[in-house]
Amino acid sequence: MDKPNSTIPSDFDPVQHKINTKTNWNAIAYAYHKNWASTDTGPFKSTKKLVESAQINPNDIVLDLACGTGAVSNETVKAMGKTMGMDEGVGGVGIKGLIIGVDISRAALSIAKLPKPPNFVRLMLIEMDAENLGFRKSFFSKILCQFGLMFFPNPLSVLKELKEILMKGGKLSIAVHGSPKGVPYFSCIMDCILMYIPNIRPSNSPSVHTFGNPGDLSNILENAGLSGISIKKYTFCYKAGTFEDYWSDYMSSTANSIRHLIKSKGDGTISSIKKESKETSDRYADHKGIITFPWDVFIATAYNN
Repeated sequence: MDKPNSTIPSDFDPVQHKINTKTNWNAIAYAYHKNWASTDTGPFKSTKKLVESAQINPNDIVLDLACGTGAVSNETVKAMGKTMGMDEGVGGVGIKGLIIGVDISRAALSIAKLPKPPNFVRLMLIEMDAENLGFRKSFFSKILCQFGLMFFPNPLSVLKELKEILMKGGKLSIAVHGSPKGVPYFSCIMDCILMYIPNIRPSNSPSVHTFGNPGDLSNILENAGLSGISIKKYTFCYKAGTFEDYWSDYMSSTANSIRHLIKSKGDGTISSIKKESKETSDRYADHKGIITFPWDVFIATAYNN
């Protein structure tokens, strides 16, 4: 696992990483939303937990950082409605809360715009780089980020800026994936890919497991100047289907950005990777060959005191 760092590794190109990230998410946004973000299954069972951890109030000004296709923003809308009472909302008490979702992917944002929020919540969606946020200091009362922090080239810089735009006493809630052992959906195939193509990604590039050690997550939040840090671990289950279902889903989503490099190695290498991956994932399969993975998610909360 790569250690989170405040500096950009010399062999890692953050500009190219952002270009690749944007291109990849624009390509897979619809499938990602249909198969993952909108399903309330696997890691996205954490969406409600994340929003609950933020203790949303009807007058909150909320930033949903790396909002993707809107899972957290939509759950935040619901939380605002529950907090103020749906009768009060339907009664037309006027605009209360404000939710601003930002993401680097225009395709993801176009999907997030589909649901219409109720009249007591303003929902704005902006195409924006998390490392170049254009908000004034002390603007937000709550900031949420689901499965985004580990992909930022310089997460410490992002967290320091989040502290700047978070009100005094404001709360930050972040969800990240666990370690390779805790999220075998990723590691069962990726570890096998790395066995055959070890240089498929630049060394020290961001990883889904960057904050899979809760100690690393706690340390970087503390280094950013945040306080009252609390981290909770949740383990969900994700039914991936047969191995062929799992392989197809992984290659079309998680490995989409490197799929062309895998294909360039030829059918023999691909067959070897598949064989190793199946043997590794078989331990999670039942007698019918249906794979169910455990999925660790860490939810961290911290304050700007």
